[in-house]
Amino acid sequence: NYLNFELTEAFVSANIPLEKLDNKKLCEFLRQNVPNGGAIPSSTQLRCEYLPKVAECHKQEIMELVNLSVVTDESTDAQDQYVLHILFVLQGLNDEDASDSKLKAVLADIMYLQAVNYNTISQAIVKCLNNVGVDFNNISAFISDSATYMSKAYNQVLQGLLSNSVHLTCNAHIVALLDIWRTSFRVVDKLIATVKKVFKYCPSRKLHFKEHLQSVVQAVGSNLHVKLPPEPVKTRWGSWYAATEYHAQYINFYLGFVEEEIEITPNTQVLKELKCQLDNSEILQIQLNLIARHGKELVDLIKWFENREVHVHQAYNKVVNLINTYKALTGEQHSGDTGIQSQCIKTFTEIADKLTNYYDPNHSERTSHFTQPAHQFLKAVRMFDPLQVCMLNLDALLLDSMLGFNRSCKTELEGYRFYAKECSSDLSLTAFWRSAEPRFPNIANLANRYLSVVPNSMDAERSV
Repeated sequence: NYLNFELTEAFVSANIPLEKLDNKKLCEFLRQNVPNGGAIPSSTQLRCEYLPKVAECHKQEIMELVNLSVVTDESTDAQDQYVLHILFVLQGLNDEDASDSKLKAVLADIMYLQAVNYNTISQAIVKCLNNVGVDFNNISAFISDSATYMSKAYNQVLQGLLSNSVHLTCNAHIVALLDIWRTSFRVVDKLIATVKKVFKYCPSRKLHFKEHLQSVVQAVGSNLHVKLPPEPVKTRWGSWYAATEYHAQYINFYLGFVEEEIEITPNTQVLKELKCQLDNSEILQIQLNLIARHGKELVDLIKWFENREVHVHQAYNKVVNLINTYKALTGEQHSGDTGIQSQCIKTFTEIADKLTNYYDPNHSERTSHFTQPAHQFLKAVRMFDPLQVCMLNLDALLLDSMLGFNRSCKTELEGYRFYAKECSSDLSLTAFWRSAEPRFPNIANLANRYLSVVPNSMDAERSV
């Protein structure tokens, strides 16, 4: 029985459907090569008898957790039904391996909603927490996208119930809102759209292009890889930028290919459009190079926010660095063309201003929509990084914004700062706080609680 339990747990953990055990070849292999392999029950029996036991076991593990974060994302399925995915991000600093700083996310529930508003969202989350049996006081953070109903659900309902939590808007969503290159450089956007249309409905043209590219690259002695242009999708962050990077490298090879294709199919309108656009290839090349060079910082930050490492203590610094980068670019000369130079300055200024607006609570133009409600938390959580704490100005306002930072923590603060200064900079956060916990138990408890807060809701989106 225990073997069947472990088998079910292993298949579920590896995301392997239990039906695979009913495969004739697999059954034969298990019977011949595994002791008692022929005694493995069918998938139906495993699902009915053992899967509920596995679920109950994991539910008990979640109930025993000291701290966790709740991550949500709403989407629609193939039948256009509203689906709410609720994930728990487990505390990331309690692993046996002190070098492991990856956050662990588990899918807690999937709920179908008749409508999407702050009432249905908050009710679904409370129901999920009650079903699992999680203590509301153990919730460290509620992470969602930037939708208004998510903010309203937390501010009007969940905040009172989850009194020890902070609400974070997914940082990857917020930074993605700054991707204004497409609207700022219309000529480049039109080129990317046209190239996509050229290949989308003609598979043979893709083969012709690869053959053309192969011959041209060899003729000029270039080390460029022979590959097709990427097809950007609006819902995939960074895909448009990836297309600009490609076109910046390969645009000089397009005209010859287009002329060859026009000879084969002279009445193809999209080829004529592309040829007309390539008449301004010099301006296109300048703009593509500018976007490829200066858009990388923005795309890199989005990708950084999407990963699963424990890095919430670095989030605020990353944002400030990006603001400073684009502010500095506004004072540089990027092109001798007045129009292109003006476009660059406008784009860089708008990105810096928007990002400041999203993360600065005192900004004069701050709006209630698309902002980071946890801006103070992101600033304060840096105190739990031993490499930063000695350089931070930890004023009373900043310390008070950290829930649970009480008088006992303030008493330990100076000793912790001195200890952090003396410790090796090679220690991981996990290893540092394990060594520091006996000396500073109150601050260590908060560090374990807040350093495991995930700064994005990407795991919830991946589960959709």
